[in-house]
Amino acid sequence: MNTTQFAGEHLWPGQLGHFFVIVSFVAALFSAFSYFKAARTETDLSATRIWTVLGRTGFITHFLSVMGIFVALYYIITRHLFEYHYAWEHSSYDMPSEYLLSCFWEGQQGSFMLWTFWHAILGLIVMRTSKALESRTMAIIALVQVILTTMIMGIYFGVDVKIGSTPFMLLRHAMQNAPIFSSPEYMDFIKDGNGLNVLLQNYWMVIHPPVLFLGFALTLIPFAYVIAALWKGDYESFVKPTLAWSLAAGGILGLGIMMGGAWAYESLNFGGYWAWDPVENASLVPWLTLIGGLHTLLVYRSTKRALSITFVFLLLTHLLVWYSTFLTRTGILGKTSVHAFTGDGTALTYHLLIVIGVLLLLSLVLLIARWKNMPRIKTEEETLSREFWMFIGAIVLFLASVQIAITTSIPVWAPLAKWISGKDFAPPTDVMTHYNSIQVWVAIITGMLSAGVLFMKYKNTPAKTLGIKLGIIAAISGAATALIALGQDITAWQYVLMLFTACFGIAASVYYGIAIQKGKFKKLGASVSHFGFATILLGILLSSYNKHAISLNTTGMSFNLQKGTESETIKENMENMIMFRGIPVAMGPYFATYIGDSSVAGKDKRVYYKVAFEKRDSASKKVSERFMLYPDAFINPKGQQGFSANPSTKHYWDRDIFTYINGATDKSKADTSGYYPHTVNKPGDSIFLANGYMIFRGFSNEINDSRYQPKEGDLAIKARLEVYDMQGLKKEIAPLYILRDKQYIVQVDDTVNDLGLYARFAALNVHSKDSASLDILVRQTNPMDDFIVLKALVFPYINVLWIGIVVLVFGFFISIGDVISRKTRTTSAE
Repeated sequence: MNTTQFAGEHLWPGQLGHFFVIVSFVAALFSAFSYFKAARTETDLSATRIWTVLGRTGFITHFLSVMGIFVALYYIITRHLFEYHYAWEHSSYDMPSEYLLSCFWEGQQGSFMLWTFWHAILGLIVMRTSKALESRTMAIIALVQVILTTMIMGIYFGVDVKIGSTPFMLLRHAMQNAPIFSSPEYMDFIKDGNGLNVLLQNYWMVIHPPVLFLGFALTLIPFAYVIAALWKGDYESFVKPTLAWSLAAGGILGLGIMMGGAWAYESLNFGGYWAWDPVENASLVPWLTLIGGLHTLLVYRSTKRALSITFVFLLLTHLLVWYSTFLTRTGILGKTSVHAFTGDGTALTYHLLIVIGVLLLLSLVLLIARWKNMPRIKTEEETLSREFWMFIGAIVLFLASVQIAITTSIPVWAPLAKWISGKDFAPPTDVMTHYNSIQVWVAIITGMLSAGVLFMKYKNTPAKTLGIKLGIIAAISGAATALIALGQDITAWQYVLMLFTACFGIAASVYYGIAIQKGKFKKLGASVSHFGFATILLGILLSSYNKHAISLNTTGMSFNLQKGTESETIKENMENMIMFRGIPVAMGPYFATYIGDSSVAGKDKRVYYKVAFEKRDSASKKVSERFMLYPDAFINPKGQQGFSANPSTKHYWDRDIFTYINGATDKSKADTSGYYPHTVNKPGDSIFLANGYMIFRGFSNEINDSRYQPKEGDLAIKARLEVYDMQGLKKEIAPLYILRDKQYIVQVDDTVNDLGLYARFAALNVHSKDSASLDILVRQTNPMDDFIVLKALVFPYINVLWIGIVVLVFGFFISIGDVISRKTRTTSAE
């Protein structure tokens, strides 16, 4: 590592961080080797004990080193040490403090570190709880930590072979060919960082990635237990801990995925919470196989069936997490996803492929070696048994994951397919229709199965009893379906069937929890989680089927808004409305008025657009409701052209009104000529405006204004003006007049954006010792020169979806409590 220090650089945090990376790698490698030796010497208790202690020591050292890496990088980011490429690329001085953590995991290296961090913490828990399987499970966890640590090593072998990418690389090393770095004083020219991607400047991005990566990390623990079970040939002791960890992974990963949906809903302007984006799909696929494996593991616990398929599902889940990492981080999805990483060259591609290959080979070797000796029950399952239909449900989830994975992976396999067949393969143009037309049937089948199996027993179920219970629930669900379908005008037969499925699942879960489980809290995990799943299906259907735009374009104007297909483009342009400042327009049951924006002469990076909504009583014409929305956009964000919009939403219990900007006046190009002169002679004098007036309140030399940077020798004065519109006092403004170096005049305008008003202190006319007048230039923009293009959507009953997610995750954790309590009772009995 180059230790040459240039002027203004702080090398010690990076050197310390790099030292911790090396120590964490060596410690994890030592821990993996020690635990491997402990597993190999189980017949010698003394040797096993020694190797186990060494393994624990190594892993604890690894954990402490990971904490050191985290602290070193966080110090670099928060102190804005832009001599480091990672800090320069992902942060800036104007970054709000609450988003500094987002800077940490925006880049490749930071997100790998976050993943490593969670593995390290989970490893400590497994170390304390895995007991007889400690050596084998911890050997696998430590091995994966070795692999993850290589991702942030940034070590070169020769010229061409690079292992990982360090977050502690200096800017002058990352851009060594740039002329600026030939100067030892280059830091004098680095005034600010590149800044955080504007799409990530949202509170959801502070919490969504840590939760999602915790979910990814949790899939390692069932993987490690399965490898340990296959390695040892012990197919009993792994069941309870694997079940508990699988439940935790299912709950946390599911929560993380839907937090991403909430982020998309709050921050992205595609008009919803799920768009079948490849990055979304890449996280969903492992969750589907995990849920399949979780249910077949339950079958194995109760019937000793489905062990081999359980192993396959749980091993595949963690392998798919690595495959999703390959998809999202190598840049291969760059043209098909709105938020994939751009990639880190071929080095990362080969690195990840090697990792996937190593873990896949390990899994296959152990599966093949143990396949014939796995315990099996030779008789077939009864058709009316719980295990039969749980197995069918798991297979359906697996097939759903295959369909999503194949379509998402088109950029991966298309070149090979073209080479073989000579045909071009491209992702579907209408993504939503492509996925929805298939996955709606997955939702229907799994929804019906998740409700029906609650009333089945393992091994066999009396047909008459089952038929009576399901018949009663079906009748109740049919009545609820009819009422909701009529009320919400749901007519498409497949969605009526999905509605019935959701109602059936809700009714079945409630009945099962009350009548069968007698409301016993520890036993309610299945009914609560299945209730949550059915509620999610209902929320998806209600919020999507009748989602509609109220911002209808009746002008015939085209805003050049492009969508996937020609019909989608036409529809998009018809669902956006141009709004001129101060002019109300009808928008559904509301009158909406664009009031103005928050920009200052077009200089603000993030501009909020103020839109007032009013609903009037049809008879009295009185205003019955009034609210304000503030959709915003980043104007010409770094590295981009145009703007990046963020929605603003009005939340009701039964609907959301979701708005975002698709176009606006570029204030940086606005004509600021056409100022009209006015003179005021004394405090109290007025200046009349097009839609109000100003009153001069006097002069002041007490200036505390961020727009003014004082210099030595300045003589500065401000004019105190009160601006009134038809409703009263609007704002107090203070244009500045500065005499600099006794010869130069500097003027700082002040504005009232809502009124399109610009005021300039033009001249100070001193008539006597006690008398002076003010020349002020006033300009008001024409409302027709200030406009926005707004899209407003109504999402009916979207809160049903969010409630369902919370209930689903809560059900997972109730089940974890039940598994742990069972384990405690069993252990004490033994």
